[in-house]
Amino acid sequence: MKTLKFNKEPEYADLWDAFLYNFLYDKNEYIREILSLFKKIGITKKSKILDSCAGTGFIALHLRKLGYDVECMDPMEDQIRVFKRKAKILKVCQQIKKIVWKEIPKTYKNKKFDFIFCRGNSFIYADGGWNKQQKVNVKSSLNSYKRTLRIFYNQLKEGGYLYLDKFPDNENHLNKLICYLKIGKKPKEELIFFTKKIPLKRYREARAIRRKSDGSELGLPNITLDLRGYELERMLKTVGFKYKKLRLKSETHFIVWLAYK
Repeated sequence: MKTLKFNKEPEYADLWDAFLYNFLYDKNEYIREILSLFKKIGITKKSKILDSCAGTGFIALHLRKLGYDVECMDPMEDQIRVFKRKAKILKVCQQIKKIVWKEIPKTYKNKKFDFIFCRGNSFIYADGGWNKQQKVNVKSSLNSYKRTLRIFYNQLKEGGYLYLDKFPDNENHLNKLICYLKIGKKPKEELIFFTKKIPLKRYREARAIRRKSDGSELGLPNITLDLRGYELERMLKTVGFKYKKLRLKSETHFIVWLAYK
């Protein structure tokens, strides 16, 4: 089991980045499949790409390294700090805008995109709930999802694509050790990936948990509606998208839809 070393207390973004590279994805295989998808649908290095939830830079920074024109945005300060640090290491452009999805029309009012990423199970947080406790409101959540899809649709060129993913409807409870953490001279900790769903209450929670040597745990909640696939597909149609599901061998945790205008 891998041990990640930090000289000081890691931010939540550091822990999420650890999940991306040590649990959720085989980076090289995932990039290979994304490049294969680009080739199939005509996305080139001249295409305009928006990563609407760039986070710590997984996929976006690697695409920039390969010469693709990728605009990046994220609303979280800690994610942006890690993004810029990693961009510097990779020697690529560090530019990323700190905005939320509802600000896309104003921020990019003179730009349309050929391809938009909304990946990493990010879409479900359109009504909030990232790193904070909240009550799930079904009506408010569905309205936020629909508004966000309409923003994506309007920001795409005619014939443009939206890459969108989310957890499976039949997702099981998970409490999995991903790796160990060594922070300065402190005793080694465990990094746990935790998910829980209560379908009857339409509730889903995900956490990055630090389990200390004394058994105590630290972690921020990520709470959203338990959005179902048929609801997402119905909203895609309502907004005007056509869509199909993508089968990616390297994507083993989320269901992927490729929607197009």
